[in-house]
Amino acid sequence: PHYGERWARHWMDLVRYAESRGHESDFEIANAWRYRDYLVRAFNADVPYNNFVTEHIAGDLLATPRLDPQTGANESILATGWPFLGEEVHSPVDIRQDECDRTDNKIDVLSKTFLGLTVACARCHDHMFDAIYQKDYYALSGFVASSSYRQVRYESIEVNKAQARKLTALRAKTATQVLKNFAREAQPHFVELSKQPTYRVPGPFRVQLEEGQDVRVIADYTRPNLTPWIVDGPSFGSGVSAEGSLLLGSNPDEPGLRIAGYGAARRDPFWNGLKITDSANDSGSFNSHSRSGKMIRTPAFELKTGRLHYLIRGHASVYAGVGQHIMITGPLHGRLIQRPKVDGDQPRWVSHDLSRYAGLRTHIEFGAEGGSPLEVLMVVEADKPPPIEQKQLNLTRLDLSAAWKDLADGVIEKENLHAARWIVEQPKLKASQIASSYLKELDAIRKGVKWESALAVAWLDGNGVNEYNMDRGDPASPLEPATRGLPKAFGLSSIDSKNSGRLELARQVTNPSNPLTARVMVNRIWHQLFGLGLVRTVDNFGWLGERPSHPELLDYLATEFMETHEWSIKSFVARLLLTKTYGQSSTSADPAFDQKDPTNILLYRMPVRRLEAEAIRDSVLAVSGRLERKIGGKPIPTYLDEFVVGRGRPGGGPLDGAGRRSLYTSVRRNFLPTLMLAFDFPAPFSTKGKRDITNVPAQSLALMNDKLIYEQARIWAQKVLKEMPSATPEERLNRMFENAFTRRAGRHEIAILMESLPGLMELHGGNPNSEGLWQDLCHSLFSMNDFIYLP
Repeated sequence: PHYGERWARHWMDLVRYAESRGHESDFEIANAWRYRDYLVRAFNADVPYNNFVTEHIAGDLLATPRLDPQTGANESILATGWPFLGEEVHSPVDIRQDECDRTDNKIDVLSKTFLGLTVACARCHDHMFDAIYQKDYYALSGFVASSSYRQVRYESIEVNKAQARKLTALRAKTATQVLKNFAREAQPHFVELSKQPTYRVPGPFRVQLEEGQDVRVIADYTRPNLTPWIVDGPSFGSGVSAEGSLLLGSNPDEPGLRIAGYGAARRDPFWNGLKITDSANDSGSFNSHSRSGKMIRTPAFELKTGRLHYLIRGHASVYAGVGQHIMITGPLHGRLIQRPKVDGDQPRWVSHDLSRYAGLRTHIEFGAEGGSPLEVLMVVEADKPPPIEQKQLNLTRLDLSAAWKDLADGVIEKENLHAARWIVEQPKLKASQIASSYLKELDAIRKGVKWESALAVAWLDGNGVNEYNMDRGDPASPLEPATRGLPKAFGLSSIDSKNSGRLELARQVTNPSNPLTARVMVNRIWHQLFGLGLVRTVDNFGWLGERPSHPELLDYLATEFMETHEWSIKSFVARLLLTKTYGQSSTSADPAFDQKDPTNILLYRMPVRRLEAEAIRDSVLAVSGRLERKIGGKPIPTYLDEFVVGRGRPGGGPLDGAGRRSLYTSVRRNFLPTLMLAFDFPAPFSTKGKRDITNVPAQSLALMNDKLIYEQARIWAQKVLKEMPSATPEERLNRMFENAFTRRAGRHEIAILMESLPGLMELHGGNPNSEGLWQDLCHSLFSMNDFIYLP
């Protein structure tokens, strides 16, 4: 199972994994660590690489996502968290420039990780060396602009999708019978109503949109199919609740039937019991908890005047996603969030002044506050919202009789809608009186709902947006839009989808005919096993990258990876591990080879490989016996000594990180672990497929002076003395060498250490079994080259 932890860490370098946003205050990325645990599970499960890539690009769009076999959690959607693991500025002065910078980082990571191309170099002009045009850069940017951020209820999303479909089907099936039951039970009430000749009742609810009005309709939920339906979770159902829809109650003791007097996107009270467990909320004012799994959003659009108006009823949490900005703290962009309350029976307009963002792209998200009802009818941009009209109707006995006949027949004709609506509101019959069979089936659906779920960062698909090509990369100088797609050099068609088109993009990237995807991954695997890739610039297969040392071998292995191993990373790793080339020593067998191939391009010996920073720390813990082998879980705060200072400094963790593997140590951009930095732990700002490997005095000093190393040497010494109380020094030293280097000590090594014993004994009171003496010996082994270099 620890295979997945090893390869997950390699992949985390590619997607610049971190759990904080950097910049000034280093705010936390809520629940980022669940992406890390996803990687561990995916590598352990040996998810085929083509599927793995598809999950990263479009895991939220798969018709049949990959589910956890034990919990039913949606694993595929977790892969889409990588775009939001980058650096974020919490209060950018130029929010459009900031959006372009963040998009640039996403494009850089996507193109290098999956294709080995530096597409981000074409942001301001055509690529200077590769066949990548500036339009190609903005064609990829459109995929990012067409999707937005969310905290997804990944544990319950698939279960609840199925239950939501059952709920919709149940209501459609029972609507007619409920109307008939109402007519039967309400007969005495109708007789009383019929005694009066006329009634004055509310008529149709209408927004007066007429020609000549300077009103721009952004979203209209008063009728079906006018606006793309973009929701997160089941709370708003599967579409618009149209005028005349039956609104069936789910509480047996409350009124069981209402008829919608106007169309709207309505929050369904059935889902009020959804709960969030074991999850952090977003930093600052962006409260994802009020929307996670219970949100509806408009399509993305460009603000003109920025004076928006929302026609709603209920208590809402409204977020204007200008520039997809999600780090809101302080007063600079606080107006992007509103929490309007519209009480009463009728919707009304709520204004939102975004005039300072005129000209920028945004979308509007609506979530209900608490358990309150929420209806969203319309979003418009105008100086003043259009007027609302609701005429009063005079209902005669004839009108009531016609409506009553419809109720008794179970089908309401349009001309009798408002009379029928008024009738059903009079007796307020309880649901238990008119919908007992419905409530029974509803209870079965309720029992199948997964009410609790943890959250994870993920993409939410939106409407298709083609990003503008920008003159010299300047967002203030937009040119024509670039149709979404891969660079033209791939010879593939553009993607003109109504939604983001990411699923189509994933299919193009993973198509076996794509010349780069398999080669890039095969080269990455080779690099991790041999220390150097067949293409040494593992993130750059372009003109400025190095040529393959063995181009035919790379092509052969890429084909074998796809066809023989069927994209299986485990199988392909095993294939390379069993080769004679991998089994070589790093020591040259013939000095003449060193003269012929001084850089070892032909692999006449194994390249010298130093352990990564995490492997060094983990090896120290493993040798001392302190390593905790538990898989997954929340990150352990990084140990911070008194010299680590800075704005946003988090609370420090234990010196040994609770014994957890380095994979589980918190990765905070502004407070990276100092010991691992000494051994070239990468700063997580963009793709780093090939880590720097330095050999500097600071590394020896770290092994000699770091508190963790010294403390683990003491624990190791205690372990040796406890396990071998009566052993000779030579026996103990051999055991220590076996623990540290998986070999017995050489004669010269034993001689050197035995020669040092008298001086150490004198230093530690003359006791040959002194803990301090053996701690010093253990510490000296930690500092040997053999501990951090592979033979």
